[in-house]
Amino acid sequence: MAIFMVTVRLLKKSDGKPIWGEKIYISRHGSGFLDVGGVFGSEKTNKDGEVCFFKLDLPARGKIVVDGHEIYDGELEKIMIFRI
Repeated sequence: MAIFMVTVRLLKKSDGKPIWGEKIYISRHGSGFLDVGGVFGSEKTNKDGEVCFFKLDLPARGKIVVDGHEIYDGELEKIMIFRI
């Protein structure tokens, strides 16, 4: 596995503008018996609507939660954009 950074960007569905100050939580699912996954933190979006999670092994599956609501469960990618 290689180590990458995952950038999550939140945009308003109505006008496409960045959503800042939203709390994003990301976790990675385990891939086997010895790999139990992990939590990669909870951060707030910046003025560009982005949060970067460093040192995340990709490829990986995981969940993204915004302000307590799960918005994604699947393959994690280097750049992930969501309109909410």
